[in-house]
Amino acid sequence: MRPQSAIALVALIVGAAVPAQAQVKPNSDWRTLKTRHFYVHFTPELEDAARRAATHAESAYVALSLHLTPPRGPIDLLISDDVDYSNGWATPIPSNRIVVYANPPVSESALRFTDDYLQLVIIHELAHIFHLDRVGGVWWSLQRVFGRAPYLFVNGYQPRWMVEGLAVYYETLIAGGGRIEGSEHRMLARTAAIDHVFPRIDQLSSATPSFPYGYAAYAYGSLFMDYLGRTHGDSSMRTFVEASSGRLLPWNLNGASRRAFGRRLTAEYRSWTDSLMANLPPATRPLPGWRNLTVDGAYASFPRWLDDTTLVYTGTPGRESYGAYKLTLRTSRLGPQTRVTRDRIARRHSRSPNTVLSDGSLLYSQLEYTSPYTYRSDLYVDGVRGGTRQLTHGARLSVPDARADGLIAAIQIVPAGTRVALVSPDGKRITPITTGGLDEQWAEPRWSPDGTHIAVVRWLRGGTSEVVVIDTAGVIAQTLVRERTVNSTPSWSSDGRFVYFSSDRTGITNLYRAAFRPAFADSALVSGLQRMSDAQTGLFEAQSSPAQRALAAVVFKSDGYHVGIAPMDSVRSENATPMESVTPRTPGAIAPFEGPVRAYSAWRTLRPTYWIPFFEPALDSNSIRYGALISGADIADRHAYQALVFVPSDNSGFTGSLYYRNGMLGQPLLELFSTQDWENLGCVLDSAQQNRCIGDLRRRIREATLAFTFLRPRSRTFSYFSAGGGAEIRDYATDSASLILRIDSLYRRTYYYPRVTLSTGWTNTQHPPLAISPEDGASVSLTSRHRWRTDDAAALTTSVVGSGSLYKSFDMPGYAHHVLALNLAGGLQDSRSTGYFEVGGVSGGVLDVLPGYVLGEGRRTFGVRGFESASLLGIRAFKGSLEYRAPLTIPGRGLGTLPLFFDRTSLTVFGDAGSAWCPGTFVTRPAPSNSRCTAGEVDAGVVLTAVKVIASVGAELNISAAILNWDIPYRFRLGVAVPVAGIALVPTTRKVSTYFSIGMPF
Repeated sequence: MRPQSAIALVALIVGAAVPAQAQVKPNSDWRTLKTRHFYVHFTPELEDAARRAATHAESAYVALSLHLTPPRGPIDLLISDDVDYSNGWATPIPSNRIVVYANPPVSESALRFTDDYLQLVIIHELAHIFHLDRVGGVWWSLQRVFGRAPYLFVNGYQPRWMVEGLAVYYETLIAGGGRIEGSEHRMLARTAAIDHVFPRIDQLSSATPSFPYGYAAYAYGSLFMDYLGRTHGDSSMRTFVEASSGRLLPWNLNGASRRAFGRRLTAEYRSWTDSLMANLPPATRPLPGWRNLTVDGAYASFPRWLDDTTLVYTGTPGRESYGAYKLTLRTSRLGPQTRVTRDRIARRHSRSPNTVLSDGSLLYSQLEYTSPYTYRSDLYVDGVRGGTRQLTHGARLSVPDARADGLIAAIQIVPAGTRVALVSPDGKRITPITTGGLDEQWAEPRWSPDGTHIAVVRWLRGGTSEVVVIDTAGVIAQTLVRERTVNSTPSWSSDGRFVYFSSDRTGITNLYRAAFRPAFADSALVSGLQRMSDAQTGLFEAQSSPAQRALAAVVFKSDGYHVGIAPMDSVRSENATPMESVTPRTPGAIAPFEGPVRAYSAWRTLRPTYWIPFFEPALDSNSIRYGALISGADIADRHAYQALVFVPSDNSGFTGSLYYRNGMLGQPLLELFSTQDWENLGCVLDSAQQNRCIGDLRRRIREATLAFTFLRPRSRTFSYFSAGGGAEIRDYATDSASLILRIDSLYRRTYYYPRVTLSTGWTNTQHPPLAISPEDGASVSLTSRHRWRTDDAAALTTSVVGSGSLYKSFDMPGYAHHVLALNLAGGLQDSRSTGYFEVGGVSGGVLDVLPGYVLGEGRRTFGVRGFESASLLGIRAFKGSLEYRAPLTIPGRGLGTLPLFFDRTSLTVFGDAGSAWCPGTFVTRPAPSNSRCTAGEVDAGVVLTAVKVIASVGAELNISAAILNWDIPYRFRLGVAVPVAGIALVPTTRKVSTYFSIGMPF
């Protein structure tokens, strides 16, 4: 659940040309319910969920209004069922709006302790709106002038741990449940304290390169906010929000803290840390004889025995992309001397168990795009001899388990719910055997050894978590445990007598077992429950080996999750004590909102709500262009636009641009872009007055383009194709309208240049959590442009530009892989073209600092470091770069509460080479009047008629850091380049040059 900060939204709303993928499907049949404070948008299959969401939203609004100042105006709440995972987001820009994914959090352990997930997520996201919409002081005055401009939401500048921590604090305070009452956040903090690696306040960035990565902002932020609320009273939280919303310097966290809590935030954080360290449990082994089989932490889940000496699990150690791994025990004795080898056997992009089929192949589930906006979970099989086969398509199946005859039990996602389904071995027949919906969710089915029953987790509204055993018709044969807690990952003993599962019923997740006695039905509740482990951190996912010689499980440590084993004969169990604190509650009925349904209208959320001033020099160097930018997008993402208009103070003609995107077709996206600009061509000279300048000649350039863009996102690849047509219109003007009649008649005409552009691209690169660069993949793009002039049939010009990059990782010392990266680019255009390819300069990105002010020079197709930009010009060009990228350090820290965070550093050694020229055959025939492709200097570059190369070598120190924020690091590059070829072609080139750039070069 993520808020969109004010700064981050500038890029999203002001500059977005392509919508965020797999979030909201713009061409769905959207409907709207209107309540007192909300517009609730939904599709027909989600009407029941939307009516309940409307009731929850109004209740949450009233409850939050008792704690915080209500936001301004109505709030748009959209319920989406386009992705098969749980999440939501909220933003106050350009209006207060919330998007909630209806999929319940059956696989998100931190979110499973809830009485009603829909209520919980709505409270969480609405808390963001109450918090981020609040502005005071000078910020309130500025919004009175400029509206809801992205830069003017002062609380949006706060660190993510604070923004998310407040939302989790209120979700728990109001909903009764949530992540603070749950065990996972406390497990993270407790374990870090036990291992003496508790993070400092400057390490809580959501960009932290250390486990648990971005989730640290949620876990530590929420617990710290809870500590402040309990220590100073809930009213102090309102005081803090009010004080921070009026601070002139939004990054001054300690100022608001003194007013709300009487102390600096850093002092409060130390007090909270000390309170945790003072009451630590003793470190113990989770099970007698326990041994960790993995050593590098991060993520590991769903261990499954292939045989008595081999396990397979899914996860990532941080250096690699998510995948399936095999652990092999090299001796028959399960003691401390047992040798273990780990092999990566397949890539994965979703968390899922790997179930061994009778032929040795692996069955699993995975998320995949079925459209640019829809992300669905399906079943796959990896064959013994390689190759992957997709069993189902768009069936929304996950967490599969297969019986000996191949029959599959899996969880099937339905709108706002989950149910158990049986799937034929070929995936063609899917038979639901339970119901599921808003009040009942199912998770993690496991077949009994004899294939007659299925152990599965059932959640009921009110927070009741059950481990039940059902038969193949979905009838409950026995309820093993029923509590208001989190029970998860059931599995069977090899003889079918016991069901193992994990439970946090004591506040710490440990392993339990219950005897399967179907004749006793519910009488075995609690009295038949036995505790098997005594972990002080957390122990999950018990799996007995086929011969019951060993018990595998996943243990939590401060660096992440580890797969381990313990000899089964050393495992001891004791009867679990009934606990009143986890007794299920019976929830009250929820009355769904009964208002009328109307068709969705985009206009209300599309209209402009702000403007941003811009300034730039006019044609007269002593004059200024005054500009304003507006933009907007409706909540269903059907329409988006951006308009920028400049009015010059020297009356030299207004300039501007307009971008509009329409997604109502889904595919393709329709994009319209138009601009108008003026440029000064020079003085008009009067020969009768000794060539005195009597006015300026200006050229106006108007352009319009309509493009149709097709997107094909996939979990491992992304490709696109865009076809566009447009026109450029050129005409001329002088200061005095009559003056243009005194010059050449060529300037009294209007020239039309139609054009057609085709572009395509594809990439499959990987980017593991600790990566310093794209890895193990390729990226290619190609653009072709055809342009002509309507009054000259021979003026057709064509240009083609292509670029490709290859990345190969190497497992060498360091916190991340070393990477060898190669980039090649080439371009050609015909002799009638009016422009040149430019070779030279540093390629990178740009960083928006303030409206109209950016750092960085942007991406260059033909960049050669060590040479100035446009050192060589031509209608043919190529460029090649080879880089070796190596990790250096991983600081992962800031400076107190200052808006600064140092993420990671790396070193790059590179070689660049490139050339631009005009073919020798071109200069042997008359050149068109609009061409300058002849030998000699042109502007700052040199035009060559033969292929001559400029080249350089050098090195860069790369620092990934967030500046003036805590959570959005940029790559800053400090480089030195030494030209090694072509220095004579560009005499102004220095022998050694240093430079600063932002972003990746390619």
